Amino acid sequence: MTWRYHAGVAGSTKTPTARRRDAQENRERIIQAARKVFAASGYEAPLSAIASEAGVGRATLYRNFPDRSSLATAIFEDNIMFLETLAKEHSGEPGAFMVLLSAVVEQQLESHALFPSLLASENPDLRVLERRTRNLLRGPLRAAKAAGEVRSDLSPTDVLIMLAMLSVVVIGNDQSNMRQQRIKRAHELLLAGILPR
Repeated sequence: MTWRYHAGVAGSTKTPTARRRDAQENRERIIQAARKVFAASGYEAPLSAIASEAGVGRATLYRNFPDRSSLATAIFEDNIMFLETLAKEHSGEPGAFMVLLSAVVEQQLESHALFPSLLASENPDLRVLERRTRNLLRGPLRAAKAAGEVRSDLSPTDVLIMLAMLSVVVIGNDQSNMRQQRIKRAHELLLAGILPR
């Protein structure tokens, strides 16, 4: 690699835009690697395993995420951004709330190793993400209630409470065959609880 003086800092011949793009790609690889490693090995998995899975050095990981909590927060942020995009794509469509709810449940299943940290955390960033989730549910839920798709007394907070209950089922079942059966049943009960009577 050719090194040269650039804008007062020694560095590579990459342009600032290319360096920013590389940094963003590294960040995204770290988040995806963390999803995979946490799902396989739990929240206490070594951060070095995440760096290795992402193909980056530990310094790069720590530059982006100084601790485990910041990495978990980034995963939840990524999840919320996906849900916000999904909500916009299905805005005004019949069944949009159920599409969104199914996506949230799927994310819970994929990120189950992180939920104990989320439930126990005092991290203000996670509280902001919770508010964003509540806000993104508000419009689709209002439309679903107006269309008679869900109970008329259901609130975004009610939905978050039900999702928290589902997460306990996900967390509490380590045996994968039992987990899938109990998760399926919990999901059925969740749906039965929100459908109109």
